[in-house]
Amino acid sequence: MLSLNRVLPLVYEQAWQAVLDDTPLCRTALLRTPDGGLRRTVRAHARFPLHTVDWRATRPEVQDARLSERLAREAAIGLPLDRAPLMCATLIRRSDRTWTFAWRYARELMGRRAGLGLLDAATEAYGALLSGAAPRHADTRPGAAGGLVGTVAR
Repeated sequence: MLSLNRVLPLVYEQAWQAVLDDTPLCRTALLRTPDGGLRRTVRAHARFPLHTVDWRATRPEVQDARLSERLAREAAIGLPLDRAPLMCATLIRRSDRTWTFAWRYARELMGRRAGLGLLDAATEAYGALLSGAAPRHADTRPGAAGGLVGTVAR
């Protein structure tokens, strides 16, 4: 979960989509093999699944309870491993200025380091889009080669 101020949801979604488009790991699905293992399949395109909700009319303590329930429900359901991207994201408007970005990704595909690398890349892409520039491609981002590498758990 990440707290954000004054977010433009459409631009934030575009930034994340740019990261997905440039990062094969984000377009990867995991398919079960006959022996029970997992095989990677990289899709040509995957749409970033950003859901936006507005909870401004709800008291902060109710918002917190709703968020906890939502996260618990998503964790219980899990992510379908056979569909890319292996992540789900919700942008929650909590007040006129504050937002919460709740993002989950499949640990079978990415570790914490790769997840943090994606957050950094999306933040950079968001800043670029806000300034009217195009986001840099993944291969030109500092540290992208090492930061976005994942392994498949067996």
